[in-house]
Amino acid sequence: MKIIIAPAKIMKNKQLNIKQTDLLFPNKTAYLHQYLQNFSVENLHDTMKISFKMAQTVYDYYHNDDIKTTPALFCYQGTVLKQLNLKTYDESDFDYLDKYLTILSAYYGILKYNTGITPYRLDMTMKLNIDLYQYWQQEVDDYFKNEDYLISLASNEFVKMVNHPNIINLDFVEDRGGKLTRNSMYVKQARGKMLEIMVKNKITSLKAIQEVTFDDYVYQLSLSTENNFVYLRNGKKTYKKL
Repeated sequence: MKIIIAPAKIMKNKQLNIKQTDLLFPNKTAYLHQYLQNFSVENLHDTMKISFKMAQTVYDYYHNDDIKTTPALFCYQGTVLKQLNLKTYDESDFDYLDKYLTILSAYYGILKYNTGITPYRLDMTMKLNIDLYQYWQQEVDDYFKNEDYLISLASNEFVKMVNHPNIINLDFVEDRGGKLTRNSMYVKQARGKMLEIMVKNKITSLKAIQEVTFDDYVYQLSLSTENNFVYLRNGKKTYKKL
């Protein structure tokens, strides 16, 4: 079993007393780094559909070789990972992350929780002269080929990186008067909270995953399939957004 999650666009350098591991595919990342160094601020603005201010920041990412690395799980600052109370994690929690968690990345390919990374900006769907899905296909396929199944807490953009016969998506849905909806912010929060529960309870079986309940989400057998586990809650209630 492996748990797959997507990265976050917001990143932050932090100096932590955590042992970092090396990149799994340094040469592939180095090639992308050199490729992106050829982009001007204007090119980045146009290609990545970002502000000129953000484009300057991204330009600096690819031209500043003095940036120190941060463990991946601590570098990403998105909604999913904000649900993890990392300050409370002990050795057994980090051992679980080391064994089961994989972060998918357009720039790095595959990351472990403590892989040392620097901030970047690159999405799988950006229109480049490189097909990033094809670029990472062999490495990703080889990495997961011996896993019996993958638990997906990632967005479709990144799940498409993975060619595996048994990917199980965890689908967080709200019932609004009989209409099933998915609120993107609530979905991101739910993915993070599910990961937190799996880590803290050292969950490694599909049955245990199905038994998880939180924030009124309950597994629904009648709505689920072999590769899509649906967790449903009452959408008419008001829930806190981060």
